[in-house]
Amino acid sequence: MQYQRLSEDYPAHLSPACTSILDVKKKIAPRYGVSHYSLSIVDFEEGILYEDGRQISGLSSPLQVMVGNENRQFPSYLKTEEPDMLTLDDSDDEPRLRMSCGHAISADSLFGYTKSELMTNIVDEIRCPTEGCNFKWSMQEIVRKSDMTDDERIFFEYRISMNAVNKDDDSTSTCPECGNYCQRQAEDNKQVNCVFCSKSTGKDFNFCWECKSLWFPNHSCANVELEAFQRILNEAPLKMLDYSHIEGVPSKRMCPSCRTLIEHESMCKEMTCIKCKFKFCFSCLTPCLNGSLQCSGYNRKCSVAKVQNVFQ
Repeated sequence: MQYQRLSEDYPAHLSPACTSILDVKKKIAPRYGVSHYSLSIVDFEEGILYEDGRQISGLSSPLQVMVGNENRQFPSYLKTEEPDMLTLDDSDDEPRLRMSCGHAISADSLFGYTKSELMTNIVDEIRCPTEGCNFKWSMQEIVRKSDMTDDERIFFEYRISMNAVNKDDDSTSTCPECGNYCQRQAEDNKQVNCVFCSKSTGKDFNFCWECKSLWFPNHSCANVELEAFQRILNEAPLKMLDYSHIEGVPSKRMCPSCRTLIEHESMCKEMTCIKCKFKFCFSCLTPCLNGSLQCSGYNRKCSVAKVQNVFQ
């Protein structure tokens, strides 16, 4: 079994002696310099936090790890003497900060409240719980003032997008590059930032809300057919390729040569385009060389390429 931190690129090996989620947390917590109480094992795609008693047998590998913050800090200029809006604590033991609505809360309370709201209710926004306020806090403000780790930010930004989808809300859209759900920041702004692509590339990745093309200055929407094509690729169900036992492969791909839409039905990962006869690996999209797979044998695993972008 392997495990991988949400903000890291490569998995690490896990001792086979672990049988439960709690065992895993206790085993790997020292690597990150935190107690096991600050670790969560999650299913990122489903937005689930696993309970400590859950057995790890049957769970997908690598296990996904969210490392929390044991000492949440905030800038001193935000400090206020007002009592915590949730706990009503006004002691010096738990410093409070001022939110944009003017009410006070500690960093720990802010994180706990956000986590509770997103995990127990289908909400796609966090509002001040002070009676008579109901002010909407932006996720950017919450992340900064609750001093979230990169793992926490990645997980809860995705969770808030999932909640919006489950509410049949129109405030989210799938990224044409990675296929993840992204939240619209304002109804009159068509420019959408994908936090997942931005993190992986190290620079802002923006796309158009309407046509899904990459965002550029003075952008205007065009080519509805390409938008529909991209939506098909983004929404294609994931499957296992039988012969090579590769999981999580999009069931629909675009031929790397002629861009024809191809759907994988059964058997091995080697694919021949019915239109141009181009041969490639359906999992990693590597072209065949002299009629043979370059990545590995037809019955062996290889990497899974991300959802293709028809606008590139």
